[in-house]
Amino acid sequence: MARQAPRTPVLLFGFLALYIFLQSAWWMWLLLSKDRDIFALQQQLLSEGIAPYLPVRLPRHTLLMVLGEGMVFLSLLLLALWVTFRTFRHELSLARQQRDFLMAASHELRTPIAALKLHLQTLERHQLDPSLRDSLAHNARTDVERLHALTEQILLASRLEEHAAAPQMELLDLAAITEALLAEARTSYGRQHRLEGSIPQTLMARTDPASFRSVLVNLLENACKYSPPGTLVQVRLSQRERQVRLQVEDHGPGIPPGDRDLIFGKFFRGGNEATRHTKGTGLGLFIVRRQLEDLGGTVQYRRAIPQGSTFTASFPLLK
Repeated sequence: MARQAPRTPVLLFGFLALYIFLQSAWWMWLLLSKDRDIFALQQQLLSEGIAPYLPVRLPRHTLLMVLGEGMVFLSLLLLALWVTFRTFRHELSLARQQRDFLMAASHELRTPIAALKLHLQTLERHQLDPSLRDSLAHNARTDVERLHALTEQILLASRLEEHAAAPQMELLDLAAITEALLAEARTSYGRQHRLEGSIPQTLMARTDPASFRSVLVNLLENACKYSPPGTLVQVRLSQRERQVRLQVEDHGPGIPPGDRDLIFGKFFRGGNEATRHTKGTGLGLFIVRRQLEDLGGTVQYRRAIPQGSTFTASFPLLK
């Protein structure tokens, strides 16, 4: 039901535009009608010798004037309505995305906070088994790291939106970094998937290390998040025509055609936030796009065959 609410102002806007058009047509017709009446009255008075001849516009001249000025007016009106409608739709979309982000962020914050509170309350008990105490402490640290990662992602998105931080370029072995991040993923968010990599022994390039790690982690997390447990997620790293190419392919349901032009926008998440079970804030792909833009690169989506998604990130190979 939350998705239907914006239709009311859109319908009101449509009725207002229709009213303006109908009123314009009415006044044009009324002007032509009155002009014809005046001309007919003058002709009658002249024929009866009651009034002297006075120069007036012929009805066809009035028609041409009304049509010309009316077309200019309607063209300007259509342009103004089109710009207003696009702005209106953009504001509605932005408001919906911000609402969805607040719902998603609230859920993402509430879960680790509630778990952390429970862990700390249990740790306060006396004569707690040492093994249980260690387990609770580990879980508490995990929840704190999750909160820290979420806040860092939000802050990073804000910085990238303003292009506030320039990339810090360093000469790196991207193959070694990719292997290390794949190993970390297999023990954390990707442990329920089969993660495979097609990675060269070495690939030296000058780029921003934090941006490269963030791009790969966000694409990997996105693939694991939206594909069923047990499915294959593949990472390919290669060099082609002075470009570094990083591909992440999953075998999930893919992205609906209507969402493919929106997935790299800030806060965008497909579906209904109120009934969604997948975690996230809608910032991951936005961060990927902005970081690659700062590196002079791009990210593209392609539907995998027979099903799934392939994201290809590319940026210049500098040495």
